[in-house]
Parts: sequence; structure tokens; C-alpha cells
Amino acid sequence: MNADRILKSEPDWFGAAQALVEGLQGQASLDRRVDVLERVCTDLGDALYPGFAKLLAAVAHFGEPEVKALVADTLAQALLTARLPAARVPAWGAGGFSGLGGGPLLSNSRKVGPLEFLCVWLVRDIADAPLDAEAFETAATYLLDLVGASPKASALYVDKLRADAADPTEGLHNAQSRRLIEVLAERWAAGDPPSEVARAVARAAEADRSVGRFGLPLR
Repeated sequence: MNADRILKSEPDWFGAAQALVEGLQGQASLDRRVDVLERVCTDLGDALYPGFAKLLAAVAHFGEPEVKALVADTLAQALLTARLPAARVPAWGAGGFSGLGGGPLLSNSRKVGPLEFLCVWLVRDIADAPLDAEAFETAATYLLDLVGASPKASALYVDKLRADAADPTEGLHNAQSRRLIEVLAERWAAGDPPSEVARAVARAAEADRSVGRFGLPLR
């Protein structure tokens, strides 16, 4: 699928999730399963990366526990080998860019995985339409539920989020999105249910927006 294509107005998410799972089940090793995830992500391209996140959410929504564990184990291997399917988004402050669908990506860009993508999307214009709090909570809850089917994947993802938040030079996050991934990592590591973790992140984003509306500086 080329990056300039668009998703159907009503995609068959059940069918897409089923096809993904069947593709993973047909592989003999975890590394080959990661290859499948990478191909799906690459075929969609950066402009349609929200569709990749929705595809994972569909697996969480429709999948039985063993299916979710299969995908989560694949994500664990992707994290362990630094191959988490990711989009490239412009570094914070990079000029001349308006959304993933607005033109070619700048060379000054950063890779971002599905959960971080949602956090950044909640506070930055990186897609064709804004992400509201309700949509964020729904998508993040599904993704957390999916990754949580593998304790190894959860632990690795929490470590990744903490490392991203602690790196002052990586360039992806502004103060707002950095705070969101910190909240996400800490509430997730504390064992909160996926819906509560997602709600805490959405509330943190709203709190930052409220501060901004009153003209006070954001840390």
C-alpha cells in the first residue's frame, strides 16, 4: 500500500485483524512474526500509521486471549530487538511540516511506536485530524490490553517509555507529550487496569491544556 493512499471510510477491521493473526500464525519463529508486523506497517506507511494502531486495537477488541498473547509476544520480540513497528514524525520544533498527510517527511524526524504515537498525537498535529480525549482513551485502552497479554512485552514497553522520557536530546517530545508518557509508564508499571491508565493520561493532557488556556508556562 502506498503512503498516498487512504483508508476506506469503513475499513473491515475484523477481517484485517484476522488476516494479521493468520499471517503471524503461519510463521515458524518470533523473528519471522516481527517481519510480518514490519511489512504491514511499511505497507501502510507513515501517513496511515494511525491505521496500524487501529489494527492492533482491533486484535485486542476481537481476539481471544491466546490470539492477543500471540501478538503481544511478537511485540515483545520487536521491542527486544529494537524493531517495534513505528512511524516517523517530525522532531519537536521542526518547521515546514503539517501532518503526516501534508507532504514529504523532513529529515529531522523521529521514530515512534503505537502507544507513544497516541500520546504525541493527543498534543501535536501529526495526523490529518486531531485526536480527542475519548478516542485516545479507547485506542490506548485496547493497545494496553493487547500488550498486557505478554508480561514480557509490558515490562519492555514500560522500560522503553521511561528511557524515552529520560532522554533530553531525543527530540520527539515536548514538555506535554513527555509528561504523558511518564504518566503512562508509571501507571502501567503500578498495575493499573488499561482503562484507568488511559484515562489518567487523557486527564494529564487536559490539565496541560487548561494551564495553557490561562497563559501559564508549561514546564
